[in-house]
Amino acid sequence: MSHLGSNSLWLDEGATVALARTSWQHFGWVWWYGEANLQTVYFLLMRGWIHLGQSEAWLRLPSALFGIASIPWIFVVARKFMGDAPALASAALLAFSPSHVAYSQEARSYTLTIFLVLLSIYYFVRAVELGRRKDWVLWTLVSILAFYSHDFAALVLVAQACSLFFKAKPAPWRPVVIGGAVILLTALPGLTYVFRASPENLHFIWMPRPNARELWHLAMFFGGGGAKVIVALTLWTAGLLAVSRSRRQVSTDDEFWRAMLVLLWAILPIAITALVSLLHPMFLPRYMIFSLPATIMLAALGMNALDRWHAGLVLVIGLCAMSIPTILGEYNKPREDWRAANNAILSSASPGDAVVFFPFYTRVMLDYYRDRYSGQTPILNVFAPQYYDGGNDIHSLLKALDSNPHQFPHVWVVVYGTDARIENFDYGAVAAGELQAVFGAPEIQKFTDIQVLEFGR
Repeated sequence: MSHLGSNSLWLDEGATVALARTSWQHFGWVWWYGEANLQTVYFLLMRGWIHLGQSEAWLRLPSALFGIASIPWIFVVARKFMGDAPALASAALLAFSPSHVAYSQEARSYTLTIFLVLLSIYYFVRAVELGRRKDWVLWTLVSILAFYSHDFAALVLVAQACSLFFKAKPAPWRPVVIGGAVILLTALPGLTYVFRASPENLHFIWMPRPNARELWHLAMFFGGGGAKVIVALTLWTAGLLAVSRSRRQVSTDDEFWRAMLVLLWAILPIAITALVSLLHPMFLPRYMIFSLPATIMLAALGMNALDRWHAGLVLVIGLCAMSIPTILGEYNKPREDWRAANNAILSSASPGDAVVFFPFYTRVMLDYYRDRYSGQTPILNVFAPQYYDGGNDIHSLLKALDSNPHQFPHVWVVVYGTDARIENFDYGAVAAGELQAVFGAPEIQKFTDIQVLEFGR
């Protein structure tokens, strides 16, 4: 918790701030035509939360709280599947999961959705086994909230329904169909976003397709990098063998069904995302993070299976211990150092300077850090539209330079990307050429994933 504010916000967190601070009318427009509906519940929460504070730590605190709350809750869920010892192992593995810790320190909806997915699984199991109407209603309501916390949570609901094919007859298809129909009808406003959104909001060329390398990256995301993933793979393999043996060894069919629910929850969302990504690439590990609790519970099943000489317990303790350096190392590793980049501009800019962004939407980071700048903030001419809004852009800057090349004391160009160059963006080469013709070569400052070019120094 003490490190929540140690690193700069990154671009997606800046979008969270923009949506939290914008007017309700604008928020409604972005919800309908933009991506706000993909994490509706979280953004609505943040619209209230931001009135109590706007520091990096405060903005990330809800994610941290939901991440912490998920640890005892996975114990409750796992205990329904496999008993106390594996449930404790599940809680420990989630607490020491580098991915879970990382997303618990990010002002996005991932840990909220993990918490709601765990609730959905809990009420689904209760409803299937006890058949009480109250549990079916709670499962339906929590599942709707999970979907509107992140739309990829819907894939976990698909895994829940598919698990009933492994349930001893009579499987409770009727309440699942009724509840599923209510969830689907409620989710339609969010699902139909794909028909309303502009193409650039649906397809990103940087999103990967599934291949062997991306699958390995996903394994490291779930199990940890380096030697940790080997330990995790060992536990997962033992868990798969335990599931395959459970059909013959268990005393009740419900135990086999629970094991298959965990397995489908771990695998099916990944498989569906991979198939969709063959046509529309979106194979990002964070979109599949809602299977993380299932992979952890599968590892706990593996721990139970490797009971000789307590080998499974040793592997779980070793995996937790090996994760500590990774977690601590992330605290000192800024993802994108927008704080330093924007402070460099604000501390050196003169009143009347121009600022332009490549790509333009990274302007949200200046908006946030300008409001939090401790010194006197210079009045700047920002040539980038507001978040999902109109305004000046690079064309406006070029037009202004054509009319009066020396009207701006300096022009600051912010370029975002791992290996980004201004020439790689639309109109970037034109802008670079004109700026150099007026001001000469720029002075370049480099930050993590960001370059700041100062023309006219």
